[in-house]
Amino acid sequence: MVALSSTVAHRSRLPLSPFQAKRNGIESSFNYQDDLNNGNFYSDWQEGATLSVRNLLSASFMLAIVFVVTPISSTSAFAPDEDLTARAAVLMDAATGKILYQKEADLRLPPASTTKVATAILTLESGKSLGQKLIVSKEATRVPASKLYLRPGQSVRIEELLYGIMLASANDASVVLAEGIAGSVARFSELMTKKAHEIGATNTHFSNPHGLTAPDHYSTARDLAIIFRYAMKNPTFREIVQTKFSSVNTTALVKKKVVPRRIAMRNHNRLLWGYDGAIGGKTGYTFAAQKCFVGAVQRNGATLIIAILGARDQWGDTKRLLEYGFDHYDDLKESPPAGKAAPVEQQVGPRFDRLPPTIDSSQDNKQTKLSDSYVLQLATFRERNRAEFFSRQMNEKGFESFIEPTSLGHGETGYRVRVGPYSELLTAQETAQDILTKSGQRVLIVPLRRERQGGSDQS
Repeated sequence: MVALSSTVAHRSRLPLSPFQAKRNGIESSFNYQDDLNNGNFYSDWQEGATLSVRNLLSASFMLAIVFVVTPISSTSAFAPDEDLTARAAVLMDAATGKILYQKEADLRLPPASTTKVATAILTLESGKSLGQKLIVSKEATRVPASKLYLRPGQSVRIEELLYGIMLASANDASVVLAEGIAGSVARFSELMTKKAHEIGATNTHFSNPHGLTAPDHYSTARDLAIIFRYAMKNPTFREIVQTKFSSVNTTALVKKKVVPRRIAMRNHNRLLWGYDGAIGGKTGYTFAAQKCFVGAVQRNGATLIIAILGARDQWGDTKRLLEYGFDHYDDLKESPPAGKAAPVEQQVGPRFDRLPPTIDSSQDNKQTKLSDSYVLQLATFRERNRAEFFSRQMNEKGFESFIEPTSLGHGETGYRVRVGPYSELLTAQETAQDILTKSGQRVLIVPLRRERQGGSDQS
């Protein structure tokens, strides 16, 4: 196998596929004789009818089918509003920016790693050379996966870091870019938000360059489509997202010797493998965001941009909605947007900030009355470094959190991130609502009972 290079000239890039003509005709066949034999066209008293009568009726039925049945599209049974698993979705005509289909397009939701589209375009417009090298900081290496596992002190070219975030969704590479371009993650995030608003994505706010769940980090399906449409006008960005494979060249210290290290990368966008007309995109996933995707497909002179948030069936939703868009393109581009928008009351703020805090259902009413205090349980992680990272974020927002080990069973240990305790339930509820509003994190209120004083909380 030929070794991969990090240079653009040696990257594997997906060529644009021509639009293939749609299949016509009915794929399923009908067994008319079985229908007749099973009594579908005869009542009981007709069982003794002659073979000639049977043949005549069968022939008449088949003739009617020829005139009545018309070819059915493979997406004719697809109803986006009912069949999509995504919490929000948008289908946009890239040429005009017109929304062809929308499902709660303006609902604020966590965007996960689709955030990196904004990270890439801000980097490309920073004025820095793609060949310039940036130094990897300790903070960058501490960010949770997915990542390239860069090491402190390494120097990496901006171009390679861009391929790292768009192909491998590398969180550590995102932080290196943010620190190298703006001096800090906080400043870079401010610039990302400002850029998003400038291009019309006004319902978006970024708190980091990678998309890990964080306070005040949200976007909408409409805004993601707007950002991706803008990004695709940049030739370098367009080439990056079409690339299937690439690599990052760094160095490593092995037995006190500096040796070359090459990190191979494969694009997470499955559409690049076998989906007709795919020209790039960005995936995303966190537990809070669920599965997300924003990308573009080009066929027969038309380019559609798709954005989905909060999906269970990421690729099923993406492919079905794209086929729906291309099959009905001529009608959709001349009509008002199909689908439904988010209710007005949901468009003014994060949807998840309207969810009430939850009291642990394992505690009955009597147990709740016996509570001396309450803690707010924010999340549980299998990896301690992820728990520490999340805890630091909450502390920065003014919520003093702590980490508590807990058993996950089968000998595994998990790490809870909690806030509190609070002596009054009302105070706990108010703090929980404040956390929801500022971070999008739904909170579990856990009562601490008298009989558990002095011991660890096992709820």
